Amino acid sequence: MTKVIEWDDLSFPERVVLKSKSTKSFLNFTRLWFELVQGDRLLVNWHHRLMASKIDDLIAGRLNPRNLIINIPPGGTKTEFFSIHFPAYVNALVQEGKLNRFRNLNISFADTLVKRNSRRTRDIIASKEYQELWPCGFGVNQAEEWEIINERGRSTGQTISRSSNGQITGGRGGYYGELFSGVVMLDDYNKPVDMLSESRRDSANTLLVNTIRSRRGDKSKEHPTPFVSIQQRLHTNDATGFMLSGGMGVNFHHVAIPALLSEKYIQSLDEPWRSLCWNTVKDTDSVVVSGERYWSYWPQMEDVNDLVALWDKDRYTFLSQYQQNPMALTGGIIDTSWFETYTNLPALRFRAIYVDTNSGKVEDYLDYTVFTLVGMGIDGNLYIIDVERGRWDPEDLLKKAEELWERWKPFNVYHPKPLTKMSIEDKQAGQGLITTLKKRKAIPVHEIPRGAGQNKIVRCLNVIPQIKTGKVYVPATHNEAGAAIAHVYYDDGSVAGPTSWVMTAMTECAAFSADDSHDNDDILDTWMDAIDDCLISGSQPIRISPELLKRA
Repeated sequence: MTKVIEWDDLSFPERVVLKSKSTKSFLNFTRLWFELVQGDRLLVNWHHRLMASKIDDLIAGRLNPRNLIINIPPGGTKTEFFSIHFPAYVNALVQEGKLNRFRNLNISFADTLVKRNSRRTRDIIASKEYQELWPCGFGVNQAEEWEIINERGRSTGQTISRSSNGQITGGRGGYYGELFSGVVMLDDYNKPVDMLSESRRDSANTLLVNTIRSRRGDKSKEHPTPFVSIQQRLHTNDATGFMLSGGMGVNFHHVAIPALLSEKYIQSLDEPWRSLCWNTVKDTDSVVVSGERYWSYWPQMEDVNDLVALWDKDRYTFLSQYQQNPMALTGGIIDTSWFETYTNLPALRFRAIYVDTNSGKVEDYLDYTVFTLVGMGIDGNLYIIDVERGRWDPEDLLKKAEELWERWKPFNVYHPKPLTKMSIEDKQAGQGLITTLKKRKAIPVHEIPRGAGQNKIVRCLNVIPQIKTGKVYVPATHNEAGAAIAHVYYDDGSVAGPTSWVMTAMTECAAFSADDSHDNDDILDTWMDAIDDCLISGSQPIRISPELLKRA
């Protein structure tokens, strides 16, 4: 294994060579400085070379159109490239005299993300290695905004980082003039869960037009300051879909990199990327899905079988975030913004499990069994706590039911929230599960009949008023600063459950349609049962003891 570059081991001539190589291309710079600063090698795949070449073309004025959108799967090194190393690279070009000055405006949905990235860029520039090659000082020196000044005290570089929910006005990208002088960078501009709400999508897209579009330092026809958007696809009308459809009134050069590569996709690439991509994947494992062969886009990092398993687990999320090809959600019945969110549960009166079973045949495509754990708060609201979805044959289904009952059963005697029952729909595999559990008498079972008049659209319309009026809560996936939330908690501080299932559930709700054109509704099915049982049919005056209120 080749030794990692250590600055102190380099002779003066070697440092001169490193300096020269660093400013020859963006990929060179990122590889070398990632290794110098991180002390580890950057694994370079064909898609890194493609992305880096687009930045070189952008800076050199060769990119047409001048604006750039890159859609790439999670974990594809987009932030490391574009938000962290790109500003440091541009500053090196300024220090070398290849550019005059720069001004970047970085925007992301997460405030913590843009500040963390900004600090890392600043740390690269402030490092002893960087300063020895390109000595420069800082004027303004804050996490969200820093400025490079020359020996005369004049500003030669600036990077301002803002969240899309923050104060964007006041910051700009680029200066007027033909030579490249910075960008308006959108790194994960959209918050994933917001893209399933029509009102929140519209709000984010309106911000692109009304505010972000005006943040360019040069709006001329000849050499406008470029927009660069880097994100995974989240919806047909996310920022990428909106911008590619002409929503901002500017044209974009578009690069989409899916996680699973088909031969058709590889053939669609221009040279040299077609040959480079094929040479990377041709001797690696592949899988056949629906008669088409697929390879992992990054065999060193993403196993093709794991990607297929993810596709099988959550089709919509995979096609959107991993394949950059979101399906149209034809629903329009439920707006996911109607759901309230929580990170800490209130005191609960009780908890219950609701189960929607599949046909009992594991091979049934898109047919899942779902277990949903809910809690009824003393505030009169229903809280979705945890969801488990999968495909199990009858024997494994019984084991899963008993396993989840034991996992979710414990409660704190000082904050009573007993698990009262497991409600199972009386059809398909559920009938056998009900019979067996009743015989074993270890789990209190409640049968949910499915009468002839209980079609799903009627049931959905029946529970929507409870959702719209803020009576149904789901776990928050991000805090106010934009940081991801991995777990939610009971009122005593113990872990209630993960949040990893929330996006899948919200997708189901957003896709639910009157004409049954959606893929699945198994999670929503259990929620409709819980809402009907706890908030509608079972809605009785809540009597709470003074002692419980005091503890709450």
